[in-house]
Amino acid sequence: MPLFRSAAFLSLIGIALHAQTTPTTCTGLCLQQVQCPAGSSTTVTGTVYAPNGTDPIPNVTVYIPNAPVNALPAGITCPVPGELPSGSPLVGGFTAADGTFTLGNVPVGTDIPIVILAGKWRRQLTIPGTAACTNTVFNARFPKNQSEGDIPKFAVSTGSADAVECVLRKVGIEDTEFTNPSGTGRIQLFQASGSAGARIDTNTPSATTLIANQTTLNNYDILMLPCEGASYTEPAAQPANLVTYANGGGRVYGSHFAYEWLYQNPPFNSVVNWAGNLVTYGNTSLGATVDPSFPGGATLSKWLQLVGASTTPGKIDVSVVRKDFTAVNAPTQSWLTLDQTGGTIQLTFATPVGQTSGQCGRVLFNEYHVENPATTPRDKSFPSECSNSTMTPQEKLLEYSLFDLANNGGPATISPASIDFGSQAVGFTTAPQAFTIKNNSVFTATLASSGISGDFLITGNTCSSVIAGGTCSIQVAFRPTDLGRRTGALSINFGGTDLTAALSGTGVAPLSVSTNSLDFGNVDLGSPSSKIVTITNIAPGPVSVSSLSITGDFRFSPSCPATLTAGASCPVTITFTPSATGSRTGAFTGIGFATALTGNGVDFALTMSPGSGTVIAGLPKTYSLTTSPIAGFASPVTLKCSTDAPGTTCSIGNSSFTPSSPVTTTISLTTKSQYTVVGYGVANSFWLAGVSLGVTLLFLRRRITGSRLLS
Repeated sequence: MPLFRSAAFLSLIGIALHAQTTPTTCTGLCLQQVQCPAGSSTTVTGTVYAPNGTDPIPNVTVYIPNAPVNALPAGITCPVPGELPSGSPLVGGFTAADGTFTLGNVPVGTDIPIVILAGKWRRQLTIPGTAACTNTVFNARFPKNQSEGDIPKFAVSTGSADAVECVLRKVGIEDTEFTNPSGTGRIQLFQASGSAGARIDTNTPSATTLIANQTTLNNYDILMLPCEGASYTEPAAQPANLVTYANGGGRVYGSHFAYEWLYQNPPFNSVVNWAGNLVTYGNTSLGATVDPSFPGGATLSKWLQLVGASTTPGKIDVSVVRKDFTAVNAPTQSWLTLDQTGGTIQLTFATPVGQTSGQCGRVLFNEYHVENPATTPRDKSFPSECSNSTMTPQEKLLEYSLFDLANNGGPATISPASIDFGSQAVGFTTAPQAFTIKNNSVFTATLASSGISGDFLITGNTCSSVIAGGTCSIQVAFRPTDLGRRTGALSINFGGTDLTAALSGTGVAPLSVSTNSLDFGNVDLGSPSSKIVTITNIAPGPVSVSSLSITGDFRFSPSCPATLTAGASCPVTITFTPSATGSRTGAFTGIGFATALTGNGVDFALTMSPGSGTVIAGLPKTYSLTTSPIAGFASPVTLKCSTDAPGTTCSIGNSSFTPSSPVTTTISLTTKSQYTVVGYGVANSFWLAGVSLGVTLLFLRRRITGSRLLS
């Protein structure tokens, strides 16, 4: 298990971490720790900066030693997972994205030692004094020179295009630390073998003398291979030495044309899909975006704004960009993508490539120039190739990346960064899902606090105490209280590290209905028509079948028990009886579901011409009767007429038809009575009458659902 991640670490708002190694016998500064009232502690807070004293540095280990601090080992090393830093730390913690830290339960007294550590960046300082149960503010920066503390040993192969040694100078390292390999400076220059860059003097050797000699190369903590201005085939055996160097714990940085060291060099040739020299964008400023989906990217996104390198979170402009690969292969970590294409232009990968544990080294590669001088730095004497202007956004990006590249260990991480629980019935709880917490520090850590928001709950955790480099899990379940998209967050403090993960899920109704809409079509006015829908319990437990309702010209008759067991169904009969012609609407609703109901009430109208009159004995008369459909009526109709007047008859011509459009037929009235005048008239319904006798016109409608006689 590597002590560093392939990315930087999650930023923190405030950090406090107690070491796990409280001595069995309390000695030294342990005797100066005091018990404070509940809710208070003797604390030290502050900010850790780069050597320039301006830019805060995240992910720095800060601790109070309780024993002498040993010298750092020379050359590349493979740290032991969980190994405490030198000096028997009494209390310790880490800096947040803004470089701030908090140490709790610190010793009380004067001249309290404190150490800041990031890989082989280290400085030992003294806090003038601390008071019991109060806070002391103490800010610190990393060393500018060896007299102030430890600086990683850099080997810089200077190229004629990208003078990245100038970034180290702007980070705050003094010029006296830049020397030839024969000198004692911590930043030692070599001239690239293809197209040489800056030099200390005429005695500055070729990078071939460095990379061709494995023993010499292994003496350096960080190797920088900036762009040489063109594509140069690297000398035989040197790329293989580079792999051996990284596998042993070395850290490698390369930019732009330095892809030549990687793309034909197994196993580095497998970290991406190399396709050298695809596109060159020239001296054009292009927008790029930091990937915030992993802790390191999230920290970098915040940090760029904090140091003035970005005005929008995660956005930065870069220039002189190339494309030399088409895709990143996991677990290689993409850090920066080009907005124009979405392709990765900065990445890191851990070494040895392909191993799941024991990865000691790391490689950082970017596809752009960090420095873009107006004139080439070829053969210029350091530091004449460097500008004295303030740091550009790209220079600050490299500043962050180099501290991250040098680091070992760091604050805890949580994975995955988010979980979507999918759909769940309202009021019911999903099976729990696990978040894994990894203790990346050199301290044993515990879960100090946990909280959760939204329709989610913590069902268990194994994070009471986790050894350095170990993992634990927190179980979370989803119990929606309402329908629709539900969101929340898991927030914990683990070993002083504030971690969050996004939670989401969708609340759905516990009952479902077989259809969301039901159309009864044309139904005769006043005649019932029925259809069946099915209600199903989709929840994992029993659900009460209650609160069913219906509106409009619709009624329902359920055949359901009071409670449906999980997965059970029941039928519901819905009946439509139109009360008026035309479109009729309603809804059948229950807990979380609704079925839209539609139907069309239809009828027909009868008109006779003339609408009234008399029939004289011996003089039969014929009249026109028109049957007109209303609202789409198209059912068969049979018309009949009869009379109880003596000697009077009534007959209809076309008595059976389907009036999809108005249909006109004839009615004949005849009377033989010589003393009676038969009268008739037509209102809402037909009637024929005389003084003492009458004639009645009847109509009979035949429907699919049955027949009905109306008068």
